[in-house]
Amino acid sequence: MARPRISSDQKRSIKFTFRVTEQELNKLALLAETCGLAPGVLIREKIFKGRFPIPKTAKLDLNTYLELKKIGVNLNQLTRQVNSGVLPAELSSKLTELLKQQGVIINLLLHDC
Repeated sequence: MARPRISSDQKRSIKFTFRVTEQELNKLALLAETCGLAPGVLIREKIFKGRFPIPKTAKLDLNTYLELKKIGVNLNQLTRQVNSGVLPAELSSKLTELLKQQGVIINLLLHDC
């Protein structure tokens, strides 16, 4: 089955060229790879829609994020038990520290572009 024909007003037949530094090119390539798009598509999205496309999250990162979320739920439950007096109060500072550390890890995973 052949590809459907594109009307002439939707066909991208005009070429536009601009210059970038090597660092800008590297950053553009990295952003495009992160979003799973070609650099030209990424630039068109930014120019005509005014925003960058949502980056694709790698499966490993997504699985790690989900596991950290489960750990966070468990930490929250333990913290509630410490605050209600069921567990020793000495655990409170350690649990708070672990919750903060989990937040840092999640931020690094989600914003590592």
